[in-house]
Amino acid sequence: MNINQIIQTVFQHVFSNPNLKLHQNMVTGEIVDWDSFKNVEIILACEQQLQIQFRAREIDQIRSIADLTRLCEQKLSEK
Repeated sequence: MNINQIIQTVFQHVFSNPNLKLHQNMVTGEIVDWDSFKNVEIILACEQQLQIQFRAREIDQIRSIADLTRLCEQKLSEK
């Protein structure tokens, strides 16, 4: 499973919507109920699934699916 598929699965699980489809330019306002609490769930699930850890300042920079994907790729390359 690649990073995009993992992120897709995380979002589907967090939002309890197996039909949720993401695109890289998607931002928080485009998904109903994507608030700060859901964001924490998304971050924690990504960390767990990919066995990585984000810093607070990195999390603050996530504004879109593309940002999250890039950060996950960066963290995986540092392992």
